[in-house]
Amino acid sequence: MTVIREWRGTIVNAVKNGYPVTDALMANYRAEAIANLRLAEVAVSTDSDRSAFQLLSSQLDTMEKLSDKILDARQNMNYVSADALRNDPLNQQILNCARALASMAASGQF
Repeated sequence: MTVIREWRGTIVNAVKNGYPVTDALMANYRAEAIANLRLAEVAVSTDSDRSAFQLLSSQLDTMEKLSDKILDARQNMNYVSADALRNDPLNQQILNCARALASMAASGQF
């Protein structure tokens, strides 16, 4: 989840400051998130672990969609306003899931 949070933060900061979001930069985050998800999958041992893993996997899919959306906009030379992510459904879904996962991790309960 940390990598996904950093990945999202990088996109948000780039969009807010008008910096280009590149395939190479996103590929690094994607590769690290996938590697960490595989490590989490190996550690699954309980039903709660499996459920949490499914949420993490879904979170990664959503993050990839958001990343691809921003990359596609750049490749198509579409302007992305500084506040474009504020009301973006994918961005909101990532934030909500991250909060729920953090709450679960803190309580030790799925």
